[in-house]
Amino acid sequence: MSIRRLKTLVAIAEEGSFAAAAAVVHLSQGAVSMQMKALEEDLRVELFDRAKRPPELNEAGRALVPKARELIALYAGMVESAVGSGAFFGTLTIGAVPTALSGLIPRTLARLRDAYPDLRVRVVPGLSAELMTQIERGQLDAAVMTEPARPVSHLAWRALAQEPLMLLTPPDTLGSDPLELLRAMPFIRFSREAWVGRDIDDWLRRKGIRVREVMELDSLDAISTMVYHNLGVSIVPLRCVEGPVRLPNRRIALGRDIKPRVLGLMSAADSAKEPLLDAAFRTMIDLVREEAPAGPARLEG
Repeated sequence: MSIRRLKTLVAIAEEGSFAAAAAVVHLSQGAVSMQMKALEEDLRVELFDRAKRPPELNEAGRALVPKARELIALYAGMVESAVGSGAFFGTLTIGAVPTALSGLIPRTLARLRDAYPDLRVRVVPGLSAELMTQIERGQLDAAVMTEPARPVSHLAWRALAQEPLMLLTPPDTLGSDPLELLRAMPFIRFSREAWVGRDIDDWLRRKGIRVREVMELDSLDAISTMVYHNLGVSIVPLRCVEGPVRLPNRRIALGRDIKPRVLGLMSAADSAKEPLLDAAFRTMIDLVREEAPAGPARLEG
Protein backbone atom coordinates (compact mmCIF):
# COMPACT_ATOMS: atom_id res chain seq x y z
CA MET A 1 0.00 0.00 0.00
CA SER A 2 1.35 3.43 -0.97
CA ILE A 3 1.74 6.23 1.58
CA ARG A 4 1.21 8.67 -1.29
CA ARG A 5 -2.23 7.19 -1.97
CA LEU A 6 -3.15 7.46 1.70
CA LYS A 7 -2.08 11.12 1.69
CA THR A 8 -4.31 11.69 -1.32
CA LEU A 9 -7.23 9.97 0.43
CA VAL A 10 -6.84 12.24 3.45
CA ALA A 11 -6.61 15.30 1.19
CA ILE A 12 -9.91 14.31 -0.47
CA ALA A 13 -11.54 13.92 2.95
CA GLU A 14 -10.25 17.32 4.07
CA GLU A 15 -10.85 19.25 0.83
CA GLY A 16 -14.14 17.66 -0.15
CA SER A 17 -13.43 16.70 -3.77
CA PHE A 18 -10.90 15.11 -6.10
CA ALA A 19 -10.33 18.47 -7.83
CA ALA A 20 -9.58 20.37 -4.60
CA ALA A 21 -7.36 17.57 -3.30
CA ALA A 22 -5.39 17.54 -6.56
CA ALA A 23 -4.10 21.06 -5.90
CA VAL A 24 -3.03 20.12 -2.37
CA VAL A 25 -1.08 16.98 -3.33
CA HIS A 26 0.39 18.48 -6.54
CA LEU A 27 -1.32 16.03 -8.90
CA SER A 28 -3.75 16.31 -11.77
CA GLN A 29 -7.37 15.39 -11.06
CA GLY A 30 -6.96 12.37 -13.33
CA ALA A 31 -3.95 11.18 -11.34
CA VAL A 32 -5.92 11.54 -8.10
CA SER A 33 -8.71 9.41 -9.55
CA MET A 34 -6.21 6.74 -10.67
CA GLN A 35 -4.58 6.68 -7.23
CA MET A 36 -7.93 6.11 -5.55
CA LYS A 37 -8.85 3.31 -7.94
CA ALA A 38 -5.48 1.69 -7.22
CA LEU A 39 -6.03 2.04 -3.46
CA GLU A 40 -9.43 0.39 -3.78
CA GLU A 41 -7.85 -2.46 -5.73
CA ASP A 42 -5.17 -2.87 -3.04
CA LEU A 43 -7.79 -3.03 -0.29
CA ARG A 44 -10.41 -4.87 -2.38
CA VAL A 45 -13.12 -2.49 -1.20
CA GLU A 46 -14.89 0.52 -2.71
CA LEU A 47 -14.14 3.75 -0.85
CA PHE A 48 -16.28 6.21 -2.81
CA ASP A 49 -19.87 6.62 -3.87
CA ARG A 50 -19.29 7.38 -7.55
CA ALA A 51 -23.01 7.72 -8.27
CA LYS A 52 -22.67 11.20 -6.77
CA ARG A 53 -20.99 14.12 -8.53
CA PRO A 54 -18.39 14.77 -7.38
CA PRO A 55 -17.73 11.32 -5.84
CA GLU A 56 -18.00 11.18 -2.07
CA LEU A 57 -16.40 8.93 0.51
CA ASN A 58 -18.68 6.08 1.46
CA GLU A 59 -18.84 4.46 4.92
CA ALA A 60 -15.73 2.32 4.28
CA GLY A 61 -13.83 5.32 2.99
CA ARG A 62 -14.73 7.48 5.98
CA ALA A 63 -13.69 4.67 8.34
CA LEU A 64 -10.31 4.39 6.61
CA VAL A 65 -9.41 8.10 6.86
CA PRO A 66 -8.37 8.12 10.58
CA LYS A 67 -6.34 4.93 10.06
CA ALA A 68 -4.67 6.58 7.05
CA ARG A 69 -3.77 9.60 9.20
CA GLU A 70 -2.14 7.28 11.75
CA LEU A 71 -0.06 5.53 9.10
CA ILE A 72 0.98 8.87 7.57
CA ALA A 73 2.07 10.13 10.99
CA LEU A 74 4.13 6.98 11.57
CA TYR A 75 5.73 7.38 8.15
CA ALA A 76 6.51 11.05 8.82
CA GLY A 77 8.16 10.09 12.10
CA MET A 78 10.28 7.50 10.33
CA VAL A 79 11.41 10.04 7.73
CA GLU A 80 12.12 12.66 10.39
CA SER A 81 14.21 10.14 12.31
CA ALA A 82 16.17 9.24 9.20
CA VAL A 83 16.75 12.85 8.24
CA GLY A 84 17.75 13.81 11.77
CA SER A 85 20.38 11.12 11.88
CA GLY A 86 21.71 11.88 8.39
CA ALA A 87 20.69 8.36 7.36
CA PHE A 88 20.18 9.04 3.64
CA PHE A 89 23.05 7.40 1.81
CA GLY A 90 23.73 5.40 -1.32
CA THR A 91 22.97 6.64 -4.83
CA LEU A 92 19.96 8.47 -6.25
CA THR A 93 19.79 8.38 -10.04
CA ILE A 94 17.67 11.24 -11.35
CA GLY A 95 16.91 12.29 -14.90
CA ALA A 96 16.23 15.86 -15.99
CA VAL A 97 15.08 17.72 -19.08
CA PRO A 98 17.66 20.18 -20.44
CA THR A 99 15.74 23.27 -19.24
CA ALA A 100 16.19 22.15 -15.60
CA LEU A 101 19.92 21.46 -15.78
CA SER A 102 21.23 24.97 -15.19
CA GLY A 103 18.82 26.14 -12.49
CA LEU A 104 16.55 23.74 -10.62
CA ILE A 105 18.73 20.62 -10.66
CA PRO A 106 22.11 22.06 -9.54
CA ARG A 107 20.51 24.14 -6.80
CA THR A 108 18.52 21.13 -5.60
CA LEU A 109 21.61 18.93 -5.57
CA ALA A 110 23.60 21.53 -3.64
CA ARG A 111 20.97 21.57 -0.90
CA LEU A 112 20.71 17.79 -0.80
CA ARG A 113 24.50 17.52 -0.54
CA ASP A 114 24.55 19.91 2.42
CA ALA A 115 21.69 18.07 4.15
CA TYR A 116 22.82 14.50 3.39
CA PRO A 117 26.61 14.37 2.92
CA ASP A 118 26.61 10.56 2.53
CA LEU A 119 24.18 10.68 -0.39
CA ARG A 120 25.48 10.39 -3.97
CA VAL A 121 23.37 11.69 -6.86
CA ARG A 122 23.83 10.77 -10.50
CA VAL A 123 22.14 13.01 -13.09
CA VAL A 124 21.02 11.75 -16.50
CA PRO A 125 19.92 14.39 -19.05
CA GLY A 126 17.22 13.63 -21.58
CA LEU A 127 13.86 14.57 -23.06
CA SER A 128 10.66 13.71 -21.22
CA ALA A 129 9.64 10.69 -23.34
CA GLU A 130 12.99 8.94 -22.98
CA LEU A 131 13.22 9.77 -19.27
CA MET A 132 9.81 8.21 -18.63
CA THR A 133 10.89 5.07 -20.48
CA GLN A 134 14.04 4.84 -18.34
CA ILE A 135 11.94 5.11 -15.16
CA GLU A 136 9.70 2.29 -16.38
CA ARG A 137 12.77 0.14 -17.06
CA GLY A 138 14.21 0.82 -13.60
CA GLN A 139 17.19 2.76 -15.00
CA LEU A 140 16.21 5.96 -13.18
CA ASP A 141 14.81 6.48 -9.68
CA ALA A 142 13.00 9.63 -10.79
CA ALA A 143 13.08 12.42 -13.36
CA VAL A 144 12.31 16.13 -13.50
CA MET A 145 10.28 16.37 -16.71
CA THR A 146 7.19 17.69 -18.46
CA GLU A 147 3.83 16.29 -17.35
CA PRO A 148 2.66 13.51 -19.69
CA ALA A 149 -0.57 14.03 -21.62
CA ARG A 150 -2.27 11.22 -19.68
CA PRO A 151 -1.62 9.71 -16.22
CA VAL A 152 0.32 6.43 -16.18
CA SER A 153 -1.01 4.02 -13.55
CA HIS A 154 2.34 2.50 -12.53
CA LEU A 155 4.15 5.85 -12.34
CA ALA A 156 3.78 8.59 -9.73
CA TRP A 157 3.63 12.22 -10.83
CA ARG A 158 4.18 15.25 -8.58
CA ALA A 159 3.76 18.69 -10.14
CA LEU A 160 6.41 21.27 -9.27
CA ALA A 161 5.54 24.37 -11.26
CA GLN A 162 3.76 25.85 -14.24
CA GLU A 163 6.18 27.48 -16.66
CA PRO A 164 4.46 29.93 -19.04
CA LEU A 165 5.58 29.89 -22.67
CA MET A 166 6.95 33.18 -23.94
CA LEU A 167 8.48 34.79 -27.00
CA LEU A 168 12.21 35.31 -26.61
CA THR A 169 13.69 38.14 -28.71
CA PRO A 170 17.07 39.94 -28.91
CA PRO A 171 17.51 42.82 -26.43
CA ASP A 172 17.20 45.60 -29.03
CA THR A 173 14.17 44.22 -30.90
CA LEU A 174 11.47 46.84 -31.52
CA GLY A 175 7.79 46.08 -31.14
CA SER A 176 5.81 44.01 -28.65
CA ASP A 177 3.28 42.15 -30.80
CA PRO A 178 4.43 38.51 -30.63
CA LEU A 179 2.53 37.47 -33.78
CA GLU A 180 4.08 40.25 -35.86
CA LEU A 181 7.56 39.44 -34.56
CA LEU A 182 7.12 35.72 -35.31
CA ARG A 183 6.08 36.50 -38.89
CA ALA A 184 8.84 39.04 -39.47
CA MET A 185 11.92 37.49 -37.85
CA PRO A 186 13.81 34.18 -38.30
CA PHE A 187 12.61 31.45 -35.93
CA ILE A 188 14.69 29.22 -33.68
CA ARG A 189 12.50 26.23 -32.90
CA PHE A 190 12.40 24.41 -29.57
CA SER A 191 12.92 20.76 -30.49
CA ARG A 192 9.74 18.96 -31.56
CA GLU A 193 11.19 15.81 -29.95
CA ALA A 194 10.36 17.51 -26.64
CA TRP A 195 6.71 17.45 -25.55
CA VAL A 196 6.71 21.21 -24.99
CA GLY A 197 8.16 21.66 -28.47
CA ARG A 198 5.12 19.89 -29.92
CA ASP A 199 2.81 22.14 -27.90
CA ILE A 200 4.59 25.17 -29.37
CA ASP A 201 4.24 23.75 -32.89
CA ASP A 202 0.51 23.13 -32.34
CA TRP A 203 0.01 26.72 -31.16
CA LEU A 204 1.79 28.13 -34.21
CA ARG A 205 -0.48 26.07 -36.47
CA ARG A 206 -3.63 27.21 -34.64
CA LYS A 207 -2.52 30.82 -35.07
CA GLY A 208 -1.81 30.25 -38.75
CA ILE A 209 1.77 31.47 -38.37
CA ARG A 210 4.31 30.20 -40.91
CA VAL A 211 7.70 30.85 -39.37
CA ARG A 212 11.03 31.13 -41.18
CA GLU A 213 12.86 28.40 -39.29
CA VAL A 214 16.65 28.70 -39.17
CA MET A 215 17.47 26.01 -36.58
CA GLU A 216 15.93 23.57 -34.10
CA LEU A 217 17.54 23.08 -30.66
CA ASP A 218 16.64 21.27 -27.42
CA SER A 219 18.80 23.39 -25.08
CA LEU A 220 17.24 26.54 -23.63
CA ASP A 221 20.69 27.96 -22.91
CA ALA A 222 21.74 27.42 -26.53
CA ILE A 223 18.52 28.99 -27.80
CA SER A 224 18.98 32.00 -25.50
CA THR A 225 22.52 32.50 -26.77
CA MET A 226 21.42 32.30 -30.41
CA VAL A 227 18.65 34.81 -29.77
CA TYR A 228 21.04 37.14 -27.92
CA HIS A 229 23.29 37.22 -31.00
CA ASN A 230 20.34 38.34 -33.12
CA LEU A 231 19.97 35.08 -35.06
CA GLY A 232 16.22 34.90 -34.54
CA VAL A 233 13.37 34.70 -32.04
CA SER A 234 12.06 31.66 -30.21
CA ILE A 235 9.19 30.39 -28.07
CA VAL A 236 10.41 28.80 -24.84
CA PRO A 237 9.19 27.98 -21.32
CA LEU A 238 9.99 30.49 -18.59
CA ARG A 239 12.10 28.47 -16.16
CA CYS A 240 10.66 28.16 -12.66
CA VAL A 241 14.19 28.37 -11.24
CA GLU A 242 16.70 30.43 -13.21
CA GLY A 243 20.36 29.54 -13.66
CA PRO A 244 23.25 31.75 -12.53
CA VAL A 245 23.53 33.53 -15.90
CA ARG A 246 20.53 35.17 -17.55
CA LEU A 247 21.06 36.93 -20.86
CA PRO A 248 19.23 40.26 -21.28
CA ASN A 249 16.88 38.99 -23.99
CA ARG A 250 13.35 40.37 -24.09
CA ARG A 251 10.56 38.08 -22.90
CA ILE A 252 7.10 38.78 -24.30
CA ALA A 253 3.88 37.11 -23.13
CA LEU A 254 1.97 35.13 -25.76
CA GLY A 255 -1.49 35.35 -24.23
CA ARG A 256 -3.79 32.95 -22.44
CA ASP A 257 -4.53 30.61 -25.34
CA ILE A 258 -1.19 28.81 -25.06
CA LYS A 259 -1.03 26.47 -22.09
CA PRO A 260 2.00 26.57 -19.77
CA ARG A 261 4.46 23.71 -19.50
CA VAL A 262 3.90 21.79 -16.25
CA LEU A 263 7.19 20.62 -14.77
CA GLY A 264 7.23 17.89 -12.14
CA LEU A 265 8.89 14.86 -10.62
CA MET A 266 8.08 11.44 -12.07
CA SER A 267 9.00 8.19 -10.32
CA ALA A 268 7.87 4.59 -10.09
CA ALA A 269 4.82 4.12 -7.93
CA ASP A 270 5.73 2.67 -4.52
CA SER A 271 9.44 3.32 -5.06
CA ALA A 272 11.74 1.85 -2.43
CA LYS A 273 13.41 5.27 -2.27
CA GLU A 274 10.19 7.10 -1.44
CA PRO A 275 11.53 8.90 1.68
CA LEU A 276 14.48 10.25 -0.29
CA LEU A 277 12.26 11.24 -3.22
CA ASP A 278 10.00 13.08 -0.78
CA ALA A 279 13.02 14.98 0.56
CA ALA A 280 14.16 15.84 -2.98
CA PHE A 281 10.66 16.97 -3.96
CA ARG A 282 10.31 19.18 -0.89
CA THR A 283 13.67 20.77 -1.71
CA MET A 284 12.54 21.50 -5.27
CA ILE A 285 9.20 22.94 -4.09
CA ASP A 286 11.06 25.26 -1.69
CA LEU A 287 13.28 26.51 -4.53
CA VAL A 288 10.29 27.10 -6.82
CA ARG A 289 8.47 29.05 -4.11
CA GLU A 290 11.56 31.16 -3.38
CA GLU A 291 11.82 32.04 -7.08
CA ALA A 292 8.08 32.60 -7.61
CA PRO A 293 7.81 36.29 -6.66
CA ALA A 294 10.15 37.24 -9.52
CA GLY A 295 8.43 35.03 -12.11
CA PRO A 296 5.60 37.10 -13.62
CA ALA A 297 7.75 40.25 -13.64
CA ARG A 298 9.99 38.70 -16.27
CA LEU A 299 7.18 38.76 -18.85
CA GLU A 300 6.02 41.71 -20.96
CA GLY A 301 2.45 42.13 -22.14
